[in-house]
Amino acid sequence: MNLQFAPLSLLPLFTSLVGIVIATYAWRLRPKRGATALTLLSVAATVWTLGYALEIAGADLLTKLFCAKVEYLGIATVPLCWLIFSLEYAGRDRWLTRRNLALISIIPLVTILLAFTTEAHGLIWSTFSLDGGNSSAPLLVSHGAWFWVYWIYGQLIVLAGTIIVIRTLLGAQQLYRSQASLILIAALLPWVGNFLYVSGLNPIPPLDLTPFAFVLSAVAVTLGLSRFRLISLTPIAQATVIESMNDGMFVIDAHDNLADLNPAAERLLGISAAQVIGQPVAAVFQAWPDLVGRYQHIDEIRDEIKLGNGTGRRYYELRLSSLKNRRGELTGRVLLVRDITELIDARDRALEADRLKSELLARVSHELRTPLSAILGYAELLHDGSFGPLAEHQQVAVMEMMGSTQELTILVNELLDSAQLEAHALALRIRPFDPIEMLQRVENTLAVLAHNKGLELTTTASPDLPATLAGDESRLRQILINLIGNAIKFTESGFVRVHLYCVDEERWAMEVSDTGPGIPAGAQRLIFEPFRQVDGSVTREFRGTGLGLSIVKSLVALMGGSVKLESEVGQGSTFTITLPLQPRVESS
Repeated sequence: MNLQFAPLSLLPLFTSLVGIVIATYAWRLRPKRGATALTLLSVAATVWTLGYALEIAGADLLTKLFCAKVEYLGIATVPLCWLIFSLEYAGRDRWLTRRNLALISIIPLVTILLAFTTEAHGLIWSTFSLDGGNSSAPLLVSHGAWFWVYWIYGQLIVLAGTIIVIRTLLGAQQLYRSQASLILIAALLPWVGNFLYVSGLNPIPPLDLTPFAFVLSAVAVTLGLSRFRLISLTPIAQATVIESMNDGMFVIDAHDNLADLNPAAERLLGISAAQVIGQPVAAVFQAWPDLVGRYQHIDEIRDEIKLGNGTGRRYYELRLSSLKNRRGELTGRVLLVRDITELIDARDRALEADRLKSELLARVSHELRTPLSAILGYAELLHDGSFGPLAEHQQVAVMEMMGSTQELTILVNELLDSAQLEAHALALRIRPFDPIEMLQRVENTLAVLAHNKGLELTTTASPDLPATLAGDESRLRQILINLIGNAIKFTESGFVRVHLYCVDEERWAMEVSDTGPGIPAGAQRLIFEPFRQVDGSVTREFRGTGLGLSIVKSLVALMGGSVKLESEVGQGSTFTITLPLQPRVESS
């Protein structure tokens, strides 16, 4: 190889050195997405510019010809590398299959082969010579037929990559405007360089500025990759999520044509994107014309639909969102489709199981009530001496039987109430009642229980409480008995106080306070759930279904009221039931 110093070769030589630095740096950025493609682009552009520098510095025709052939290792691969990078940048690298890469590599490989054998056929250069005998200038050539084939191919490939990048940039968010600007510069530089060379407006004749432009593109992309995390942020991250998510995504333009869809949407329709992109939505969803008609003129909605019947029926959740530009004008819509068939089936099974459970509880409770009432009745007759006098030990046995039967009756009633509340079958009987009299009856019921534990049970009512209230007195007594009974059960010493008062002109309240052990903050929400109790040594001493407070909460909600709990461990608890002075008339 015969080389000489040529000032014109300094620019491509310097550019090739920049390309080497960029390629090395880009290689080190792996495994960042796009780094490998950027490395290949930098290497290809460097081979092009380095070969170009050596071509200019060649001292004879053979040296220049050989270097021009070497350039084609870069010339033929730069467009391909640019397309690969563009697809990776846009998150569409699923198109980069081995088959597709092999197909688009055929022309570059043939071009390289023809360049190195051009003397035999003239398909790349039909003639080549020194430019007026000037050995310090690039080779003067006349292009052959295949050159123009490759030139068209290269322009189309670069154009495709540029369109992909620009389309992606149009959807970039404001947050990534700096990154988008760098990529846009990188996409346009090769076109600017090629335009200056072809149009004759080249500021440095006779240099072809296209390879320099590709190196500068690599510089811009590398800057974005390292400084702004260009590839690791959007749009790559967004595109990756969209491509990999299980929800079908359909992008619909302002003219109701399908603009894009993800692989999940392709699987949902059973067709490929190439078959439906650009088609009217009505044609894409022609199997479901009712669906198109229902949502065609709606911009925002969330809905559930059923498609198909029998074993082939499926349930879907639809989320339709509008896309608007900065002026607030509608530019399109995004439809997300999620298959929720398994979720709906699981929900239906759970509801059916819950219904069967409620029916079973109600049936069993009804069946147990009659014999329990009979047992309790006969036990009371025995205790009263209706069947003759009882010995002392017999009296004790009858008392134990009565106590156990009463406890079991309470448990059965709680199960029945819970089942009726869950089935929304419990109706309130709204009647006028005297709250002071109701409170006295509750106190009489529980006074002995409190006295036996040495607790002070006090009941009070504010003077401003109306003498007559409207409500279901029996259910209100049930609520108070449950709350006061729990307070007595769990309080070892001190007091249990009940206070009735008016909250305001529309509400009144029942407040039950105790000096018991208190309820931990983490358990305060759980105690209102069915069959849940505070997990502690104190609660395990007492029997119960864990339904009492759940029933209280449900009854209060049915009455249009609310339950409030204030408690600290070691400081006792206060339950406040707030109810409307005018109860719900529909419940009566």
